[in-house]
Amino acid sequence: MSVFLSPRLWINAGKIFMLVFVGVMILIQIPELLYDFSGREPLRIDNVESLDKANIKGSVFAAVKGVPDFTHAFTYHRYGLSYTYFMLEPYGRKLVVRTYETIDEDWAKRAQFLGKMRPFDDQPFSYRIRDLYLERFQIVIPHDACFLGLMDIPKPNGWSIGAVIFASIMWLSMFYFFFIFRFRKSH
Repeated sequence: MSVFLSPRLWINAGKIFMLVFVGVMILIQIPELLYDFSGREPLRIDNVESLDKANIKGSVFAAVKGVPDFTHAFTYHRYGLSYTYFMLEPYGRKLVVRTYETIDEDWAKRAQFLGKMRPFDDQPFSYRIRDLYLERFQIVIPHDACFLGLMDIPKPNGWSIGAVIFASIMWLSMFYFFFIFRFRKSH
C-alpha cells in the first residue's frame, strides 16, 4: 500500500489542518484584543511631521488634526456595508480615512478625527481601495501610507474576549484528544 493511500496519513493531516485553522483564528483576534486593551489616551497627530515621526507599525488609537478633503472621496460597498473613504489635508495621500457615517455639510467643520490608525496595507481590502483610487482619481496610495478608521475606539468587548478564550480552549482540547489521549479498547 502506498504511503499516500494510508488512511492514518490523511487523518493526521486533517488533525493538523484543524489545529492550524483554529490557531490562525486565535492569531487574527490577538492584535484586535491588544488594541481594545491599549488604553483611551490617543496618539496626537497634528501635522505631517508628527505622522512621519509616529512611524505607525501596528494599530494605535489616534486623534488626527486636519481638514477633510472630499474631492477624492468615494463610497465602497462590501458585504452589505457602505464605507466612505476620503483624505485629510495636509496629509494628502499619506493618510486615507474611512467612515461608516453619512457625509454631510457638517463634516467640513470638523478639525479632529478620532479612531484606529494603522499602516494602510494592514487594513481589510487595502488592495481594492488602492485600485479604486488609481482607477477613479489616478492617485497612487504610497506603501508607507496610513489608514484611519473613524470612531473605532479601544474598548474591551466581551464577545472578542470570549472568542479568544473559546478558540484557545478548543485548540488545547483538540491537541489533547488528537495527540495525547489514546482511546483504550475494553476487553
